[in-house]
Amino acid sequence: MLLSPAYAAESGASDSTADAAVATAAEAQSVKLVFASDKTLTDANGDTVKEIFKSRLDALGYKDYTLTVADDGSTITVEFPASVQVSHLADYLVQPAAFSASDADGKVWLTNEDLKQVTSTKGSKDGTGCVVLTLTTRGRQSLKEATAAIADRDSDKKLYIKMDGQTIASPTISSKIDSSSVNIENNFTEQVAENYALLLNAGALPVTLTVSSAPAASDTPLDGDGDTDNTGNTDHGSAETPSAPSDTEFADMKGHWAESALRKGIELGLLKGSNGKMLPNDPVRGSEALTILNRALGASQQDSTASLAASQQDQWYTAELGKAIHLNLINANDSRNFGNAATRAEAFVYIARAFVYDRAESGADELSIFTDTGSMTDEQRQAAAALVASGIIKGDTATTLAPNKKLTRAEFVTMITRIAGNISSEYTGAAGGSIVSGDTDLSVSNLTGDVIFSAPVHSVKLSDVSTPNRIVLKGCDNVTLTADGQAGMSTLAADPADSASITFGDTVSTSNLVIAGDGGYVSFNGKADNIEITASNRVIDLSGMDATSLTVTGRGNTINLGGSVGAVSIEGSAKNTRLSVNSTVDSLLAAGYGSTIGGTGKANSLELRAAGCDVTLACDSKVDNIDAGIKNVTINIGVPTKVTAGGSLVSQATFSGVDGTKICKAQWYQDGKPLSGLTNDKFELSNGKVSKHTTYFTFTKNMKTSVTTGLKLTYVNPSTGETEEIYAEKTVPIENYSNEWYQQRDVKRVLNLVSSTYRGNYTTSYAVNNDYKAYEKETWVNAKGYSSNSNYLVWINRAYQHVNVFTGSKGSWKLTKSFVVGTGAPGTETPVGVTRVTYKLKAGWTTSTYTVRPVVGFYPDTGYAFHSRLCTPNTDKEYDFSSGYPVSHGCVRMQKKDVNWIYDNVPIGSTVVIF
Repeated sequence: MLLSPAYAAESGASDSTADAAVATAAEAQSVKLVFASDKTLTDANGDTVKEIFKSRLDALGYKDYTLTVADDGSTITVEFPASVQVSHLADYLVQPAAFSASDADGKVWLTNEDLKQVTSTKGSKDGTGCVVLTLTTRGRQSLKEATAAIADRDSDKKLYIKMDGQTIASPTISSKIDSSSVNIENNFTEQVAENYALLLNAGALPVTLTVSSAPAASDTPLDGDGDTDNTGNTDHGSAETPSAPSDTEFADMKGHWAESALRKGIELGLLKGSNGKMLPNDPVRGSEALTILNRALGASQQDSTASLAASQQDQWYTAELGKAIHLNLINANDSRNFGNAATRAEAFVYIARAFVYDRAESGADELSIFTDTGSMTDEQRQAAAALVASGIIKGDTATTLAPNKKLTRAEFVTMITRIAGNISSEYTGAAGGSIVSGDTDLSVSNLTGDVIFSAPVHSVKLSDVSTPNRIVLKGCDNVTLTADGQAGMSTLAADPADSASITFGDTVSTSNLVIAGDGGYVSFNGKADNIEITASNRVIDLSGMDATSLTVTGRGNTINLGGSVGAVSIEGSAKNTRLSVNSTVDSLLAAGYGSTIGGTGKANSLELRAAGCDVTLACDSKVDNIDAGIKNVTINIGVPTKVTAGGSLVSQATFSGVDGTKICKAQWYQDGKPLSGLTNDKFELSNGKVSKHTTYFTFTKNMKTSVTTGLKLTYVNPSTGETEEIYAEKTVPIENYSNEWYQQRDVKRVLNLVSSTYRGNYTTSYAVNNDYKAYEKETWVNAKGYSSNSNYLVWINRAYQHVNVFTGSKGSWKLTKSFVVGTGAPGTETPVGVTRVTYKLKAGWTTSTYTVRPVVGFYPDTGYAFHSRLCTPNTDKEYDFSSGYPVSHGCVRMQKKDVNWIYDNVPIGSTVVIF
């Protein structure tokens, strides 16, 4: 990961994600994208949003479109001809593109306002991209101050660079950086770097936009069936095999890194594309991912979707969701919007559920090299660990998994083809894993790759079948699997949609038997070294099994245990397990809260770690080992009596009252908010343990006079299943520098900072997002010693295209108003100088081509004036909305309400400063 001074850059383009609201206007033969705003769009916000939309659309090659703001300012509409493809476009347009760079304490040093231009170029490594930030003068100064402060820290010397709240890079800062242009690298692909550059260069949206409606039923879904009527009537071909693709050539996948996987996806009937495009770099939506997996697994039966979110009813993909529920790809009460793009973490779970990569292990070893798994759920971590261990997925970089990053269509189909490169009604022996959709009677000495028996299968007979790979039952209804002869398999994974009966002959065994899924019945008779039950709410009959160990991690199962087994472990996640033991087990661990353990058999030894259990099973020895939790733990916060001016704060926490050693989550807080980078999910809590951190402050004139530092411990008690939390804090006063010290420092800095030269990109958004701070404006006019014949003073700042109005008197001016304006264009600049308001004309000026009114003149005996933007002659209807950048012949163009405020409030004779 690299942050370095930049020397060259190139421009780029982007794609993005979210759910599009597409409305078809048949009578106008057009397609409309309609967005609702959380703020009115009738003022400068509307102009800015239009500018940003235009920049983004132009960069994507859209030319024929119109942008319209509703009369009440509540919505903005983009309208295209009906022939224009707009899939995923609304997703792209609503992205806020909010940029920030902060330190480990959460202090924000840089924002969009500090960016003058953003481009992309090739990275320092082959195949990588680089984002190039060109900073404003103020941005350069902020970067210099930030890197100097971070380099001087004792720990966590990282600058956290974020886009819309997600960290995209976190370079370690070893020294001060004083440059107006920097490169950001984090093993981005060139496409990703271009995406970031385009969005940031177009500017951050000043409002929050949401899509106002769901896609119209007539909208053609990407990789949807096209013929789905939401009742399950589709045109997939037979249930046994996916339908043959109508076209295998898509221009946008030729030469793509995943071209072979994409072609395989088309060949297998998984991908169809849309309007002649495969769109491999587009994010895969949840609806598309589930549709593709349903095709792969031959899904035909649907469960009710009534418990899904209301927004998921009556969509083109609603029937696909019903199939996915039946296959246990998603839960029946899932609250997500599957029209949204899927994150990598979500896709990991889809894949793991589809191909039964369930296991009892936590996956801590496989994920230990990745530093960004903290936001993942337990299921997402389990899925990721299993897929990493199997070689199905890799990290986004050597140390990051990027769980919140959107997954592309190319990446998703590549994952599937790594698991199964063949789909047919019978096993063919072709290289690579296979999905088999027909009843099977198989006698093969060594299977090639994993074999997944999919939803249409009811009967599997294996004779003398040996394989070092996985055999999987997925989504089958009432399936039976029998194996005999000299046979063995590494893993047998069973996740039937309803029931499964598995019977091994005396000479058959498996190293691992995994029973997964939710609900239904599974029986197993045979030998297995290890049995893992990750399923929930199943009835499982193991009365005829012979195993070394049995591990239960799923909750709510009813298990009938007979035969021979060495060790049985009901883990903490296996709450409310009902276990009937009708044989003798060597050892039994009961850690699942609320479990019932009985039967006619016995346990040689039993360890009870969970509360709320009902144990009637006979045992030779029993040990109660209920966790006391952390409720009796005391956190002692040690801090100095005060923070001296310019100093830092060292906070130290020590712990007492701890029963043994516990693994907790420890999180430092400041002023009630969690501190980024100061979380330890695996904190070893013990008596006398110490945790400390240092807080660095940027001292400002009006900063807070105290700081509260605190630490929270969170512990999931395995005995009760409850999450326990304790928190302690202390408040420390901060001693600040004197007002005189700040005044001397700020005057010098501000005088060097303020400029009259425009360096923007000639967009309204630049002026909206870039300006001096209010106190900097006041410092500047007061330091310059300006006076006025009234209690008003006006400063026209050419650098950021703002008119600033102050009230007060010499030496004590206070900022009252600040307006976005348009000053003189290159060649006809508004002259720098000090003058006064000379006259006012309510009627304004009218020529054959325009009317502007009112007019407020400055510079005596000249035509320089404040006036409205250009209107149709003899009307107040604006037709030229240009503002926020140099555009006029020397006058100052303003919005009508703004120039009317000047006309009504600023007296003739008031001083006007142009700089």
